[in-house]
Amino acid sequence: MGGTIMRYDQAMSQMQTIIALSVVMIVLFVLGLSLVLWNPITEKIPKASISIEGEGDSIVMHHVSGDPLPSDRLVIRVNGDVVNNQNLNFMNGAWPWSEGENVQLFYPAPESPRVVELYYMTDKGESVLIDKARIEPPPKVSATPIPVEIVANATPMPGATIIPVQVRDADPYQPPAADFSADPLVGDPPLTVSFRDMSYGKIGNWLWSFGDGTTSTLQNPVHTYFVPNTYTVSLLVSNSYGSNRKTAENYVTIGSPPMANYLAEPKSGQSPLTVQFTDLSTGSPKQYEWSFGDGYQSTEKNPVHIFQNGGDYNVTLTVTNAYGTHKYSAPEGINVTAPTKMDVYMTESLAGNLEPDGYIRMRITDPVSSIKIAGKIYQFTPGDIIQLIYGGGSSDGTISSDKNQFVAFDFNDVTLVKNEEILARGPVNSVKIGGFDSFSSTLNLTIPAGDVYDKLFIDQEEYKYVKTPKLGFVGLGPGSDQKFFYQKSSRAMSFQGGISEFKRG
Repeated sequence: MGGTIMRYDQAMSQMQTIIALSVVMIVLFVLGLSLVLWNPITEKIPKASISIEGEGDSIVMHHVSGDPLPSDRLVIRVNGDVVNNQNLNFMNGAWPWSEGENVQLFYPAPESPRVVELYYMTDKGESVLIDKARIEPPPKVSATPIPVEIVANATPMPGATIIPVQVRDADPYQPPAADFSADPLVGDPPLTVSFRDMSYGKIGNWLWSFGDGTTSTLQNPVHTYFVPNTYTVSLLVSNSYGSNRKTAENYVTIGSPPMANYLAEPKSGQSPLTVQFTDLSTGSPKQYEWSFGDGYQSTEKNPVHIFQNGGDYNVTLTVTNAYGTHKYSAPEGINVTAPTKMDVYMTESLAGNLEPDGYIRMRITDPVSSIKIAGKIYQFTPGDIIQLIYGGGSSDGTISSDKNQFVAFDFNDVTLVKNEEILARGPVNSVKIGGFDSFSSTLNLTIPAGDVYDKLFIDQEEYKYVKTPKLGFVGLGPGSDQKFFYQKSSRAMSFQGGISEFKRG
């Protein structure tokens, strides 16, 4: 009986020990959990110094020193717009953005400053400013809103300039620094202009003065100008520590004369030379007057002109709107050289043929002109530029023109292009072109070595060569008598016309 009681006491003692240990473990667990909950690990916010420079549309940022910046936490804003980090171009590294590495992004350069801001997003979604910079635009020259005729020659474009950058953080315990941008800055009345506050610091009040006697207290107002003039705009910003004003003299111009400018491509070549003129004028011109220097004019905005003869041509563009006129003449002009032409007469070549993928190109001058391809008739009007391209497997055929009248371009596979647009492809049934000019071609004729031909005259001199080498005739077209004839059949080939180059061997 005594042994049973002893075993019972031992069991109770063990049970009490287990319960006590369990209680201790629970208490320790609760204490540990409380420490974790009440003392979370503090998030480390990276710190870095970033150098920011801008030139044109390009912004380059250099990680000078500090912690690496991860892609998933870094937010970059330009003028308040968030830039997708996938659009950043690493120049010598990759994410994370570390010390010494450069990244580049492209943002259209407005006429107003560009503010670049870098933020770090914390675990709690808070934005922490890492660095900030302001890129100033080049100075702008205002136009004069007085009707005036200006004549100007082209001047060399200035070289690229590195725009100075000021790095500056907002201090909420100091007076703010006023800054703003606007778009558009030039236009016809009524012109609605959007103003954007770009000031630094903590701001409590805005006061805009638009230069026409009106004001606004909005942060980003929209204002409409109705009277032609040049207006000075100012912005006054303030907080409890003070105020600051920025004034932009002659900032918005309403009703300005245009400034003429253009691009010509190409600027040189052999006649007939086709030149595309592209208007680059500013100030919303309403009228265009082109003088090409060869007696021809145009009132189109972007004309195409063909220079028929060799020479140097001074091309002038005059643009006009309700507020004035401006005239521009490029000093280099258009240089056209006359091609060297040789007359060729050849008959009964047994193996002569056109090289593949040749074409002729001309401008239609007669209103009764057409071509029939694959059974369909295509009509042309004066001024149309057409191109006839023959396929590589269709050298057998006929080409014939007589004094600017085209009567044949007969091949089994011809592509018709009118004004740079492909219209048709197939066999030619008939050609009727009553007048054309600006003829050009890439038609090249080859006579194999040893070929037997009946006659060959070059510039009225009979050609004789004992070894009969391979002969090449480059740039086929009308000769000095304005005639052009090519005919190839299964029996022989004959040609009469002009060439730009003669090759032997």
